[in-house]
Amino acid sequence: MKPSEKKDLARLVKGLSRYQSFLLTCHVTPEGDAIGSMLAMESLLRRMGKKTRIVCQDPFPERLPCLSRRRWLRTCDLGTRIPSFDAVVLTDCPSLARVGDVVKLIRPDSVIFNIDHHVSNTRFGRYNFVRPEAAATAEVVLDIFETLKFKPTRDEAKSLYVGLATDTGSFKYGNTRAKSHLAAAELISAGINIEKINDDIHGSYSLKTIKLYERLFGRVKTAAEGAVAWASLRRLDLEKAGANDEDAEGFIDFVRYIKGVKIAFFISELPDGQSVRVSFRARGAYDVNRLATHFNGGGHRKSAGCKIKARLEDAEQQIVQRILKTFRF
Repeated sequence: MKPSEKKDLARLVKGLSRYQSFLLTCHVTPEGDAIGSMLAMESLLRRMGKKTRIVCQDPFPERLPCLSRRRWLRTCDLGTRIPSFDAVVLTDCPSLARVGDVVKLIRPDSVIFNIDHHVSNTRFGRYNFVRPEAAATAEVVLDIFETLKFKPTRDEAKSLYVGLATDTGSFKYGNTRAKSHLAAAELISAGINIEKINDDIHGSYSLKTIKLYERLFGRVKTAAEGAVAWASLRRLDLEKAGANDEDAEGFIDFVRYIKGVKIAFFISELPDGQSVRVSFRARGAYDVNRLATHFNGGGHRKSAGCKIKARLEDAEQQIVQRILKTFRF
């Protein structure tokens, strides 16, 4: 860990002790690392005697049955009730705008604890502990546990393992480091069932997901002699397959693994029909965070995302043009 990161960690840990009630949240359309890191932090704060409340814009994803949704609240569940809190903890969130509707609960003078590993993080908090070299925010949260001398419980270890396994592709991606395996070993020693966890994350597909994928496989396009590949999802596809947005989450990996592909993206039409959500993936030395930041998104070198205000066909054209302008293949 860099000296500056050690200083940030010490400051954050000291700051946590100053406040008694916390609102916890993460980015919209959360995946395993955002959720696992947040659940572990929330549990840690409760063990420290703090009052906590989790509030997120989107529902808890069905694809993570191994994690508990018992304390999960959505902004739409609050009604007119505005929760009171002394401070806010954000996990795996590169910018404040990425929390979606939850931003309405955060006052301009709110004390924010920003815990993340995105290289694009804007360091928007009063307390920032951001480690871009970490494979997952779960690794960053584990540093907080160790500094506070709290050994993760089985449930906390499960949450952190989900985060680590999700962002490393079960330790297949290039961001996996020796420390990632050491962290996994520590979490496994807490008694978690990694076979079940990995089966929940990567090994199970519903029939409606398979039907949706059947439609999407016929729609894969390529450019730059196969170095760029993508697929697009329309709202009509979801209706015909009886599926939802979550069922399409993993399709980007199939596109990424096509032989010869260096940059892959998956573009999803949003309900308004006037905007899209985009996921980028890269192989080799290519940096898709450059693409995402161009479109006001963010992420990592190998995995990033954004939202574009444009109709699907127009957004698709914009993205392909930007890729060809930015990279050589």
